[in-house]
This record gives sequence, C-alpha cells and structure tokens, in this order.
Amino acid sequence: MKNYFTITISDVYGAKHYSFKQAVRKFAWLWISVLLIFWVIGGISLYWMLFEARQIEADHELALKTLKDSVAKTQADYEELLKEKILTERELTQKSDQLTFLDQTLQGVEDLIGLKGNGVDSVDYQDRMKRVQLDSLGKRLMLELIPSGSAVKNYKGLTSPYGYRKHPITGLRQMHGGIDYKAEMGEPVLATADGVVQFAGYNKSSGYGNLISIAHSNGFRSRYGHLKSMDVKVGDYVSKGQVIGTVGSSGRSTGPHLHYEVWFLQRRLDPEPFQDWDLANYDSIFEQVKKVPWGSLSQAVDHQIRLVEKQFSPKNAPSKVN
Repeated sequence: MKNYFTITISDVYGAKHYSFKQAVRKFAWLWISVLLIFWVIGGISLYWMLFEARQIEADHELALKTLKDSVAKTQADYEELLKEKILTERELTQKSDQLTFLDQTLQGVEDLIGLKGNGVDSVDYQDRMKRVQLDSLGKRLMLELIPSGSAVKNYKGLTSPYGYRKHPITGLRQMHGGIDYKAEMGEPVLATADGVVQFAGYNKSSGYGNLISIAHSNGFRSRYGHLKSMDVKVGDYVSKGQVIGTVGSSGRSTGPHLHYEVWFLQRRLDPEPFQDWDLANYDSIFEQVKKVPWGSLSQAVDHQIRLVEKQFSPKNAPSKVN
C-alpha cells in the first residue's frame, strides 16, 4: 500500500475513496510545479510588459508633448512671419505709392519747367531731382532778374494795352509805351524784378507824375507812373515783389491807375508778355518778344548755375584736416 495513496471525497450521499499510485502523485506535484513556474514566469513577464508599456506610453506622451510644443512654436513663428509679411507688403505698397507719387510729381514739375524725359523707365530719381532743381533754379533766377508778373498787388484789369491809341486827354493818336493797371487809389505797387532804383520823383516832362524807374540785370528796366506815394529812393536795392509805392493819379491822368513800362537797353517792349510770364508758360515769352537775345541770356544764367553747382559739388568740398 506504500505505493498507493487514497483520496476521499465526502458529500450528503456518503464518502467515496479513490486510490492512486505514488507516481501519479508525483506527476501531479510536478504538473502543479510546472504550472506554478509558468504562472510565476507569466506574472513576471506580464509585469515587465506592463512596465515597458507604461514606459513606452510615458515616452509617447513626452514625444507628443514635445511635438505639440514644436507645432505651437511653429504656428506662432508662422503667425509672426505672416504678420511681418503683411507689414512688409503694406510698407512696400506705401513705398510703391510714394515712388509713384514722386514720379508723377517729378513728371509734373518737369512738364512745368519744360524738361523732357529721356524715354528710359528706370531713371535715377536723384539725377532727375538734380536736373529739376538746376533747371528750375535757372528759370527762377531769370524770373527774379528780368521783369515778370504783376506790378500791382490787386488790380481790376488792364485798361490800355501797349501800342498806338487815342490819348484820353489830348485826343491825339500817339504811342502808348506801356500798359495801364486799373486799381483802387493806394493799392500797393510791386517791383517786378530785383534791381536798383534809378529814378524816384515827380517827372513833369513825361506826364507820368510820380515816377519810379528801376534798373535790372542784363539791360532791362521797368518804370511805374502816376504813383500816389513812393516808398523807395534813388540807389535803393529792391527785390522782386517788394512794395515800392502806391497806385495814384498824379501827372496827366484821368483816374487812379498804374502806368507800367518794360525797357530793354533803349527800346520799349510790350509789358503784357512779361506780366503773364511765369514757370507755367516760361517758353511763351521767347516767341512773343523778339527784340531780346533770349538765347545768350539763358546761356549766361545757365553758366552761373553750373558754376554754383560746381562749387557745391562733393569733389570741391574742403577736406578735413586732422
């Protein structure tokens, strides 16, 4: 019986006895041991896999967080670049509008002063500005030195043009050597160019009463008659636009007005083209007034401008002394 062992199972119906050999017992313990070993190994493996899974999940979460941070940073950088792009485009649009406005303004000034473009689209703006400045300076200098513009600040029109007419007092047909400005008594009279007062007083022989004569550059002279008052004296230097007297009716006159004359050397000229002469119609006077050598005058003024340009050019700037 040592080679057997008995297993007894009891219930309500009684007890049952089962006998097995010792080898079966050993086999059962061996099987149980194997199962136990497998259970332990499985448990360890399961724990290890669970640990690895948690580690992988942690790494995944870290990688996901890093990716989200990178995406957020990329999104922020993109938005910043987009803002810079919009700002740059806006600035470029403004610059383009400014360049267009500058080009149109330059074109307008060039047209105004009679400069012709060279037909090249990519023109240096600095060069164009320089040419505009020089040409404008030359023309403005001509307009400052030679009689131009109105001789009365506020006038109501021209009553008598230059040329032969019936004299309003004598009734005789005779030469009227100037133009008459209709204006109120005491209205300011202006010098039409820079110059020196050559005569300022009452001139009985001419019939112009109080008369001012101003000598200008390049052989020009202007005269202002029938004045009420005279604000300058002989030898005074006057500038273009300076008030030299007031409108009156002195001398042989039928009412308040200014008699205005323009002379070149010893010849009277029609003052009306000079009255309308400005930058807007600068070239018109060259066709209307033929008794003046405009070409040589323009060349002389241009020569003076070039000398000024040469003096102020960077090549002629004084060097610094250490």
